[in-house]
Amino acid sequence: MPRATDPVALVPSLAGAVERFLNRSCFAARTRDSYAQDLAPLVDRVGNSSVPTALTPAMAASFLAAQDHLAATTYNRRFAALRSLVRWCQQQGWLTDDPLTGLERRPEPHREPRALDPEQVEAVLRTIRDRRDRTLFWLIYDGGLRCREALAIDLEDIDWVERCIRIHGKGDRPREMFFSRRVSGYLDDYIKERGEPTHGPLFVTARRARNPRRADLTAQGYARLSYRQADTRWKGYAPGWDLHQLRHTAITTWT
Repeated sequence: MPRATDPVALVPSLAGAVERFLNRSCFAARTRDSYAQDLAPLVDRVGNSSVPTALTPAMAASFLAAQDHLAATTYNRRFAALRSLVRWCQQQGWLTDDPLTGLERRPEPHREPRALDPEQVEAVLRTIRDRRDRTLFWLIYDGGLRCREALAIDLEDIDWVERCIRIHGKGDRPREMFFSRRVSGYLDDYIKERGEPTHGPLFVTARRARNPRRADLTAQGYARLSYRQADTRWKGYAPGWDLHQLRHTAITTWT
């Protein structure tokens, strides 16, 4: 009788490979969300093609060239996401060559965040009418928080009696932040607008998530607001100012 042969592993489409790549258990939820956003333009472009067809040197160069209008930090984040995907596909045996050979990250100028005029900052903050945005940016300013720290807050982290929030800082080191009566009022208004949920992400998107398997969701299906979305919203209120400056201004007012 002829010997049975091992089944040949099928090479997936790029969209299928990206889905399997993102669903690996080693990724934290925020890393998975960031990679999904950074790889989405590539999937939209060649997602139906097989991995070897999609991840060619020409396609990688074309994809990165299309990102060249972005800031260096955003460009480099997308480059890193693509590089991580390529290495994983090589480990699966779907790619033999490296399509990123000869392509490099862009240099990032190192600049210390410049503190702004507190009166100008507060004037901008007072113009914000969207309850979520008003709460988020006042909270960052009130507590001198990093934006990612504010976005990581869950409703369970808020102690209303003591008016404090458990903050998960860098290196997973928790600390407590006390918030003002102003911020307490904004938090209360925003949470009432959401229907007074009691658990899950504090700051969420305005629309339900399209891909619930990958998102950090509320019970109602809304995803946690991402840094990119928050940054875009802030730049809409204060063009030319970034979120680092908002935090840095808050800290300088304490000294």
